[in-house]
Amino acid sequence: MIVHSFGFKYGNPAASLPVLDCRRLRNPHYDDKLRGLTGLDNRVQAYVANDPGYAALLAAGLAVAAEGRDVAFGCYGGRHRSVALAERLVAALSLVGVCATAKHHCL
Repeated sequence: MIVHSFGFKYGNPAASLPVLDCRRLRNPHYDDKLRGLTGLDNRVQAYVANDPGYAALLAAGLAVAAEGRDVAFGCYGGRHRSVALAERLVAALSLVGVCATAKHHCL
């Protein structure tokens, strides 16, 4: 299973997959301490996870994965929110024995 992350401003490379839109979550790009980092960084992951909409997006990703389908997370630039959610979904799937890999299209 592949969990994609991408930036809508560059186009959607995973158009045939279910796409979960992360653009409603708070954007780490606007925090000077986080702007230069990516969703691979623990500080960015914590920032994104602290948004009230995060749990619903992660649950939606888990639901798609439970159907055995690849899924894509998209945010504006594809460096922070979508990456953090893709990484978290891969980790959650690993805990239940599902082999998944993250493919980050904008890193």
